[in-house]
Amino acid sequence: MSRTLILGGGFGGLAVAYELRRLAGDEHEIVLVDRAPEFSMGLRKLWELVGHSTIAEGSRPRAAVRDHGVRFVEDAVTAVDLEARSALVGGDWIAADYVVVALGAEPRPDLVPGLAEHGHDVWEAVAVGAAAERLAELSSGRVAILIAGVPYTCPPAPYECAMLVDEVLRVRGVRDVTELSVATVQPLLMPNAGKEGSDWIAERLRARGIEFAVGRQVERVERERVVFADGELEFDLLIGVPPHRVPPVVADSDLAGERGWVSVDRATLATRFRGIYAIGDVTQIVLANGLPLPKAGIIAEREGLRVAAAIAADEAGDSLPPAFDGRGFCFVEVGTGEAALVEGDFFADPEPRVELSAASSAHADEKRRFEAERLERWFGR
Repeated sequence: MSRTLILGGGFGGLAVAYELRRLAGDEHEIVLVDRAPEFSMGLRKLWELVGHSTIAEGSRPRAAVRDHGVRFVEDAVTAVDLEARSALVGGDWIAADYVVVALGAEPRPDLVPGLAEHGHDVWEAVAVGAAAERLAELSSGRVAILIAGVPYTCPPAPYECAMLVDEVLRVRGVRDVTELSVATVQPLLMPNAGKEGSDWIAERLRARGIEFAVGRQVERVERERVVFADGELEFDLLIGVPPHRVPPVVADSDLAGERGWVSVDRATLATRFRGIYAIGDVTQIVLANGLPLPKAGIIAEREGLRVAAAIAADEAGDSLPPAFDGRGFCFVEVGTGEAALVEGDFFADPEPRVELSAASSAHADEKRRFEAERLERWFGR
């Protein structure tokens, strides 16, 4: 019996496990490894921050994949042997015919002096509760959202955060005595979406009286103050978006390339090691304009589907599936129960092509269905 070992049970890893079981049949063993017992989507963090819902309500036990005939191992990956196609998990080596590295990217607030001590990192689920409490008790002052380093996961999320916080403050009747701002190190609000996409975000922020600034290089964060290379920003509540990096087990391996991320063939998601693929946030795929492919759940999912199809085809001796095409989409919440749809053809040349559909309650409903459908598909509940 052949085996596929999937390291990481996020969007990409779960997509591989589910699709490969569907395509390869019971004769192919699938092992999914993740150190965390439960899965939830990143969108839940902002929903809990502003009181729309909770992370717990959207969490599902990863062990439920066993109902699909997938072996789940709840433990950390502490080493990988790329030549042997194996990983050290909980003190035991697990070898496989195919390995899919889907270990994601980890927020690293420690890379920005003072950010961890004085800011709230809502990109970490465990930190959302404290940020939500602070937001709920705020009656005046300044809420600052700081994109302190790149890359980070889900490029539109900080702007969603700003618009949802704006809505909460208006509902509570304190928006007129509360300033709200976004500052980013990037030269555009959303470089992956180009000037058009960045202008679209800018228009929405202006309409809500949300200040924003680009190209702000952070030197350090102090108590109630961000120090930039070209000035300062005072705050009463700081929501910090830290830079993200690969997990240590990847950084310490030969998988990590010159830029610190896993390089893959963008059409096949194969690494330079035979039988080893990498998908999702742990990778870096450089686009025609020199920018990286966005780190987003739907991208990881679609990459995972392609890898599963390739493994199943290889096992069956069939022709390979079509190449991964670099397309993806997301729903950007703008408050008042509405969301816009952003669709990207990121492999387009010379620039990614991004289309924006107007905000509507229908798109907000689609976002909720997006979560519900995947939780049902992967976990049966």
